[in-house]
Amino acid sequence: MCFSATVSLTAAASLFLLGIGTIRQTSSKREVLLGSFPCLFALQQSLEGLVWTGINDNSLNQLMMVGTYGFLLFATFMWLVLSPLSIYFLEKDKNKKQFLSVLTILGFLLGFYLFTWTIYHGIEPQVFSGNIFYDLRFIPFFEVCKYIYLSIIVLPFFIKQSKLLKCFASLIIISFIISQLFFKITLVSVWCFFAALLSGFLSLIMKHLSSEEEAIKPSI
Repeated sequence: MCFSATVSLTAAASLFLLGIGTIRQTSSKREVLLGSFPCLFALQQSLEGLVWTGINDNSLNQLMMVGTYGFLLFATFMWLVLSPLSIYFLEKDKNKKQFLSVLTILGFLLGFYLFTWTIYHGIEPQVFSGNIFYDLRFIPFFEVCKYIYLSIIVLPFFIKQSKLLKCFASLIIISFIISQLFFKITLVSVWCFFAALLSGFLSLIMKHLSSEEEAIKPSI
């Protein structure tokens, strides 16, 4: 999260507990990846908690760098793959699964590009206006990549025939717009914070999806 180590770790603990409950609501293995998103966001926010800890104590610089690259692994790579992949597992329509496969491959390629540049160039997180600033502007075509990134992670949720998933995707877009308009410099940290909060909405979504799954099961 983007305000302090205490807030980051508190949010991480809350999301982890919520995530465990969300996973328990899944009715099939196909739903587990999507249901685990709150737990994965909890891990990402824990890593940013390490970043805050290191920034506040110079003797913990190595811990800060572990948190930095762990956080950015999620931010620049993991979500690009996991978002389309989670819906791929849920989808049954062959044509839609093929499209989701393409999105997953594109996500992998873009994520590999972004994270490789991050590792190659190196990054030193800073505090800017009370938020953590990960300066990724050294990445070629970074401004264009942001919008391709957004498209890859939200399109899968619009493909699935679920009003709640479409609502979730719409909220992700709105959170991106707010972050871009008001927190452009610290977009990476702030948008991940918003997305982490929104992942709590998945608890309701998984309950709904599980109910639908039970309803379509053939009676014996």
